[in-house]
Amino acid sequence: MIKQAGRCSRGIAAAFVLAIAVSSFVRAAAVADSRCDELVKALGAGDFSAATAHFDSSMKAGLSPEKLRSTWQGLTTNAGKLLGSEITTRTAKNGEDVVIATLKFEHGPDMGVLVAVNPQSGEVSGLYFMPSPPAIQKPTSPPYAQADKFRSETVSVGSPPFVLPGTLTIPTTGTGPWPAVLLLGGSGPNDQDESIGPNHIFKDIAEGLSSRGIVVLRYSKRTLVYGKTMDVQHITIKEEYLDDATAAVNLLRSRKEVAQDRIFIAGHSLGATIAPEVALRVAPVQGLILLAPTGRKTGAAIVQQMRFLGEASHEQLDELERKANELDNHLMPPTENFMGAPASYWYDLDARDEVALARQLKVPILILHGGRDYQVIDKDIEHWQEGLKGVAHVHVDDFPALNHLFIAGTGKPNNQEYLVPGHVDQQVIDAMAAFIGNPLAN
Repeated sequence: MIKQAGRCSRGIAAAFVLAIAVSSFVRAAAVADSRCDELVKALGAGDFSAATAHFDSSMKAGLSPEKLRSTWQGLTTNAGKLLGSEITTRTAKNGEDVVIATLKFEHGPDMGVLVAVNPQSGEVSGLYFMPSPPAIQKPTSPPYAQADKFRSETVSVGSPPFVLPGTLTIPTTGTGPWPAVLLLGGSGPNDQDESIGPNHIFKDIAEGLSSRGIVVLRYSKRTLVYGKTMDVQHITIKEEYLDDATAAVNLLRSRKEVAQDRIFIAGHSLGATIAPEVALRVAPVQGLILLAPTGRKTGAAIVQQMRFLGEASHEQLDELERKANELDNHLMPPTENFMGAPASYWYDLDARDEVALARQLKVPILILHGGRDYQVIDKDIEHWQEGLKGVAHVHVDDFPALNHLFIAGTGKPNNQEYLVPGHVDQQVIDAMAAFIGNPLAN
């Protein structure tokens, strides 16, 4: 995201975050099903005016009926007649309802189509074609997790009206109390495992750390559990993160298994960016772990990602850049939607100087960055390094082979690799465990 890593973009091949929106398997609004069915039927009938009829203004600007016709014909040249479709995944991401369907053809292989719909307007806000969606897989434990060394306990975070499901992993070897860490998920309605396609980032981290004698708490975000009833036009960082994270730390402090003077806050992507503010709210904490913290303005980061991926047309990029400049200069109307959230949300995020807050904490900070991360890039990390100059015990670990999910890969990074099953690299678990064991070592 960017200031939020993993934000959806507009256009047929530009929905890089929506392409990984299989992270949260929740029921989407019925209108999203309807829009997907209508669009697929229109494509099959060759009626591209009908297929684009419910596009929002950004989609219409970047994808005319003629461009959609050209794209569709290029994708299906040898596939033959479209025989039908089946919706395989329904989810919510960044305030939008997302449907993924499998398209079946007379001759060619199956193909996937992802359709994002604004639940307020009912307009199509994202469209992405891809290989046939992978089957939903049961999460597996990473190879470094040792099931005989920890136990998992279902817990509830917060109080009515916002009670969130969570999991506490607790060491079972040695004697407590043990150090503990709270995990803060990235942008959008993430579940407690921070599931992205077949990958489960926080499950890996929790099981890896608890195998090494550390208590870990992870929980599903309010925007996932209560997103359908929340006022998304007025949501701020407070509602998305601060209130629930405070309740989560209070839960840790209530547990006899937790060493009260050894509690850490760890966040990923936007969760990493917001972690210093959470830590100040719940102070004292012993340290921060920031996995891929964002540092640039939202609009500029989105444009950079789209240029890197090279999948958007010149027209799409021009339109995106125009909107991004409006947002970054606070010229966009607060109620106007940008990447699945109202501009007012991004303005609230911009108003928070998290680096300055991190300086106030005066606690050790570990920053982790993947060299293959095209969403949070060197410039983001440099923003934090520059802002934290002179602060004691700030350390940056770079992992050249890892992507934004801290999973290893090769070649030019892309959004499709998020749909390939993998696990958080053991180097990351080792670095986190070492820091928690001795945060003053660096």
